Amino acid sequence: MTFIKTTATRLITLTLSSLLAISVQAAETMSHDMGQMQGMTMSATQQKTYPLNGRVVAVDNANLQVTLEHDAVTELQWPAMTMPFKVADAKLLEGLQPGQSIMAMFTTNEGEAPTIVSLHTM
Repeated sequence: MTFIKTTATRLITLTLSSLLAISVQAAETMSHDMGQMQGMTMSATQQKTYPLNGRVVAVDNANLQVTLEHDAVTELQWPAMTMPFKVADAKLLEGLQPGQSIMAMFTTNEGEAPTIVSLHTM
């Protein structure tokens, strides 16, 4: 029974990760195509988002921060590690508990902590 649950969890995680990656690609393609349209210029301040899978280590509501043990982020050449992330909205922390597995999207700017912009528990 444990094998079936583990296999199902891995399959769901892989599927959701793929869907997140596809949605990111679609958003990037749409941004690029819109930039080609007359009168539709893209802002230089628009940020790229990156998918993230991991486990909640700690939640800091007062500082709008969550510490995650996460998988590698290959696009940024980050190894798997444990690190804090800011959250863009306090609602993302509601009901979040240490030990929960999550899927998230985050942005990063040089000199600033990475910021989670969406987060879902699994």
